[in-house]
Amino acid sequence: MDIWIAGVGEIPCRSRYDDMDFREMLYRAAVKAYFDAGITPADVDGIVSSGMDFYEGMSITDSYTPDQVGGRLKFNTLVSNDALNAFIHGCMLLRTGQFRTILVTAYAKASDILNYPEIVLNSFDPHLIRPLTPHFYTIAALDAQAYLANSGCEASDLSLVAVKNKRNALKNPSAAFAEDTSVEGVEGTEVISEPLRRGHVAAPCEYAAAILLTTERSLGEVRVEAFGFAAGSYSPDFSLKVWGQSRWARAAANMAFKQTRLRRIDFVEISEPFAHSELTVLEALGVVRESICKSLRDGDFNIDGHLPVNPSGGCIGMGYPLNAAGLQRLAQSINLLRTGKWSSCIVASPDGEVVDGGAAVVLSVGV
Repeated sequence: MDIWIAGVGEIPCRSRYDDMDFREMLYRAAVKAYFDAGITPADVDGIVSSGMDFYEGMSITDSYTPDQVGGRLKFNTLVSNDALNAFIHGCMLLRTGQFRTILVTAYAKASDILNYPEIVLNSFDPHLIRPLTPHFYTIAALDAQAYLANSGCEASDLSLVAVKNKRNALKNPSAAFAEDTSVEGVEGTEVISEPLRRGHVAAPCEYAAAILLTTERSLGEVRVEAFGFAAGSYSPDFSLKVWGQSRWARAAANMAFKQTRLRRIDFVEISEPFAHSELTVLEALGVVRESICKSLRDGDFNIDGHLPVNPSGGCIGMGYPLNAAGLQRLAQSINLLRTGKWSSCIVASPDGEVVDGGAAVVLSVGV
């Protein structure tokens, strides 16, 4: 069964929205998605929401989300972790044959969270890791150190990633942190935990997105070719973690590529909370045959390169919308495919900053 993208709506990334709560943000994103698809809420059979009760500080978060997006008295479910999992959940619901059109929503209201590092800490093993109270920057830095040691990349290569993404974001009206910067500029930012600098970190942002999925060919031009996901086994207990690698991405990509005959990927969109995250995921996806470091330095991942990576600006250029990052990457990918410049892409997003789990989706148009 073919699944198509009928419509996309999003609220641009901003450091904070003082004039909107998450309900209003979702409403505006959903209105744009319905308008884009040319349908009304009456045409939707169900709602799949992405949300994290920890982030909102209240239980059953999805009980507050369906009404303003047209989901009253309709099928409604909440999927935790990254929003790409919610998108895949929507696709699987359509494949049951019980639904014709599904709306997938996600949002982030980062400014409402006063103790984010403590929230991340609660995802770690309560006996072995949590008592040490490590900041997730430190854990990410250890991962970056391992990647640099194993790959032959240098710390300056992380700055190349940040520069590329911030410059790409200059052409994206939805980006909050676009900047015409340089490697020297990024290297001049403060060290947060060696080798990571402030410029290597995607700043939290506020954002909302809504994507309409359908089985009706007449409603869509972008097709969901395949998808895959992998639950992390090494995240709570770091004694089992393979540092410097994103093994979940390899498993998710293998699952996805088994479902499609596509052998050419025109660009890649990756949720990268940190600069090295982009490189570890890209390597695990298996879409680059040469050295990642060499390709990066040669400009192969630039927007006009052989394989553009995060031509939208990624999370470093746009902002990191927490669990909504996956839907952010999807919305950007769909917009890029609609330009006619590219015909296929793969989207990958981890389930968190330092989590060994995530999902991947392959999209195509005109193929």
